[in-house]
Amino acid sequence: MTKPGKYEALFFPTKDGLLKIHAYGFNPCGSWGEVFATIGDQTICVKGFNRHKTIVRATKMIISTTSNRKNEF
Repeated sequence: MTKPGKYEALFFPTKDGLLKIHAYGFNPCGSWGEVFATIGDQTICVKGFNRHKTIVRATKMIISTTSNRKNEF
């Protein structure tokens, strides 16, 4: 997952592991960008215009995916 240019990397410890968030694009304001959220071996990619809303959406999706996965077992 290597992309040219600038990006933001955020790391949060959770009870399920380390939550890694990488945000690309969103520059200039109002342009497309994408956010990759990773916990363990699961990765989700979300695209959008608003950086903050896209990061929140990716975080919600990865947390709900991991909680659904834990409930299956």
